[in-house]
Amino acid sequence: MNKVQSHSTVVGKIWMSVLFIFRILVLGAAAESVWGDEQSSLVCNTLQPGCENVCYDWQFPISHIRFWVLQIIFVSTPTLVYLGHAVQVIHQEKKLREKIKRGGDGHMLKSPKYTDDQGHVKIKGNLLGSYLTQLFFKIILEVAFIVGQYYLYGFIMIAKFECSQSPCPYTVECFMSRPTEKTIFIIFMLVVACVSLLLNVIEVFYLLCTKVGCRSGRRRTLNVTSPKNPAALPSSWQMTSEDALRQNKMNKQFESGLSLGGSLDGAKEEKQLMDDTMGEWGFLSKLLDKVQSHSTVIGKVWLTVLFVFRIMVLGAGAEKVWSDEQSKMICNTKQPGCKNVCYDNSFPISHIRFWVLQIIFVSTPTLLYFGHVLHLLHKEKKLKQLAENEGLKKNKYTDDYGKVIIKGQLLGSYLASLFFKILLEAAFIVGQYYIYGFVMIPKIECSESPCPHTVECYMSRPTEKTIFIIFMLVVACISLLLNVIEMLYLICRRSKRHRGAKTAAYTPSLNGSKIYISGTSKSTKT
Repeated sequence: MNKVQSHSTVVGKIWMSVLFIFRILVLGAAAESVWGDEQSSLVCNTLQPGCENVCYDWQFPISHIRFWVLQIIFVSTPTLVYLGHAVQVIHQEKKLREKIKRGGDGHMLKSPKYTDDQGHVKIKGNLLGSYLTQLFFKIILEVAFIVGQYYLYGFIMIAKFECSQSPCPYTVECFMSRPTEKTIFIIFMLVVACVSLLLNVIEVFYLLCTKVGCRSGRRRTLNVTSPKNPAALPSSWQMTSEDALRQNKMNKQFESGLSLGGSLDGAKEEKQLMDDTMGEWGFLSKLLDKVQSHSTVIGKVWLTVLFVFRIMVLGAGAEKVWSDEQSKMICNTKQPGCKNVCYDNSFPISHIRFWVLQIIFVSTPTLLYFGHVLHLLHKEKKLKQLAENEGLKKNKYTDDYGKVIIKGQLLGSYLASLFFKILLEAAFIVGQYYIYGFVMIPKIECSESPCPHTVECYMSRPTEKTIFIIFMLVVACISLLLNVIEMLYLICRRSKRHRGAKTAAYTPSLNGSKIYISGTSKSTKT
């Protein structure tokens, strides 16, 4: 799927990030383990052999996990078909370009239509039709799967259902394992599917506006010059240097057929980002690693804390400690379904899945900032190519060595990512306190139905789990503190440079007047 990035619009790149981070990663790293015991932990109040199997199959004709896997595969298929078309078109134009270089075969050859000499891919003509077609089918498939999920299961996981299928001797009650936690992930995957659907609809309207609507609008406003209607400029209009540069850039883009979706060269920053897609944390780690070169020193420390003390500890240590969280819990009753209900009441979501969601949500603002950086770098690369020929203004966010300068829009985007990371980190810390507290209690009391009385349930390895809970809490607080320090550092540095620029703007001359001195203040480089 990484090859599609080079042939997509900006909205298409966002859709791809949503697919990988919030669907594939969450499905592989968290949701799959929640449904791992879906049938084995189903308990029905009967000893009739085969009754539990029949009731489970009747209630869930296909597991949520397998349903979502099929949804991702089917929704991604139109994009892969479009990629095949784009690759075929690029291959044909490459052969045509080679023929033109050899001098042709005795007659005039038409110039390539979908690519230029720099490898820019232009989404127009047949390629635009193919792109819009795959968006249409993605919308249809996304809607079909959302509706299908509603009719198969609904949008919540029921805690108890009744079953009278043969060979059950009577209408039995069956109790699901972890219904609250499963409901959380069902709603999460539904929201992500709706966001994906919305992005596809926005992209369709974006393409129709920029490629069809705007062109027809220009044709409607076209004025025909004639002896009776000579061409003239308004008397009040005067071209400024900025207007001239803007018009020059527009002409250059029109002549070269500026690409809507970017170029292959412009996507080199993202070339290796989508490897090991189902490798759970491998993809997110590689993606965040790319942010290192576009962050401050404190930001690099934050990423190190995220990788070493959160993702690595979560995958190598904590996940194994919680692997037997429900199966090893023991309650002093034999009532079927009582243990499932008591566990779900005490732990609506497992600590492990809670931390997985925390890491993904806290990392998301950084990934959005990274996308903004790539977008600006791509624009400045085009600007640099135009500046070499037309003398346009120099790059604003990169220096001559390609280093990113955090200022202007980029500084605002970076501060916004820090602000949302602070909010999310604080929200998850407070949420953990209200859901579980900060220790694992060794014994819980429960009087929920169908328990016959107030029963006592004993947790597995409570001391070891408490150690990891406190460790992850401390690391989350350190991460929050680093974000606050980095935000204050950038704000203070920015205000200091701003005051320095004001004092340097006017200096007294020999006769007492003030003379303007132009200059540039230092910028935060990484």
